[in-house]
Amino acid sequence: MPRIKIGVVGCGLIAQMMHLPHLRELADFYEVIALCDVSPATLKHVADHYDIPRRHSDYRDLLKENVDAIAVLSADSHGQVIVDALRAGKHVFTEKPMCYTLREADEIMTAHGQAGTVCLVAYMKRYDPAVRYAAPLIRRLPDLQAIQITVLHPSEANQIGHHDLRRFADVPDEAAARLRGEQDRLIHEAIGDCTPLERRVFAGNLLSTLVHDINLLRGLSGDPSEVLFTDVWAAGGSLVTCLRYPSGVRATISLHYLPDLAHYEETVMFLGRGDRVRLVFPSPYFRNMPTAVVVEGMEDGGAFERRVTASMKEAFKEELVHFAECVGSGLTPETPPAQARGDVALLHRIFHALKRPLAG
Repeated sequence: MPRIKIGVVGCGLIAQMMHLPHLRELADFYEVIALCDVSPATLKHVADHYDIPRRHSDYRDLLKENVDAIAVLSADSHGQVIVDALRAGKHVFTEKPMCYTLREADEIMTAHGQAGTVCLVAYMKRYDPAVRYAAPLIRRLPDLQAIQITVLHPSEANQIGHHDLRRFADVPDEAAARLRGEQDRLIHEAIGDCTPLERRVFAGNLLSTLVHDINLLRGLSGDPSEVLFTDVWAAGGSLVTCLRYPSGVRATISLHYLPDLAHYEETVMFLGRGDRVRLVFPSPYFRNMPTAVVVEGMEDGGAFERRVTASMKEAFKEELVHFAECVGSGLTPETPPAQARGDVALLHRIFHALKRPLAG
């Protein structure tokens, strides 16, 4: 298979930490042709580091390059960039959130259908070898009683110090104002007039952080029938939501931003009457840290616990391998836009289960 010529939109944290190093390691699959970023100094630093001469401050100029695919790694909603890339006939690999609004999602799906190219939404947990190992065990659990997801999230600063990341505060004022205005309009379209706290909960807690867990939950157990409640406290630092499934099973999702303790903890637990499967995820800011699968049950009257490391393969890298395979074969990715639309729709329902307005 010929190498995929790819352009990268967004040279910030996740690009420097994960995707660009993996694209270089996957040189048999990819050739990075051009980069784009609104920060001139960030763009120069990253392009110099990877020796990439084609550089742009506007993604629309990058779309004119001779590239097969676009990796959308910028911040906030990616809806318009995805639509424009698909309309330009490019394959698209996009970070989350795919978008903020269902209108954007529908426009992406229409453009995707017309383009006939591959579009993968980068939910790295779905490509984690531990998730692939645990999925059949979870689906075979008898007498499922409950699902519990807990995320204890330190500050970004307490997780990235071991990486050599360079970010510069030199985005031109006009570009910064335009980008902020675009995101504000999309958030208003999604949830209407909102307080600063409501904005944080929607765009931060839900669409930025818990979107991964919602996609994983839906991938493993399907859609809930009802959002029973959502509660937020500690100025948005803590959120709990409870979902009900048609079987009566409840899924409880807790997110707590605990900035001062440099210990990320994320567990996804499926609890049966006599069996349990638990996924223990490392911080997404660490490379090649395996996710543990913990299986519990009963044997000869005694309880047992088995801890499995399914693989040392990096989930971020595995999703890029899968994208290349889909581009080469024309297969549909495991995480296509239609699935991401369902995630956005459920996150909207979770937000609207809040008692509003929240004080800013």
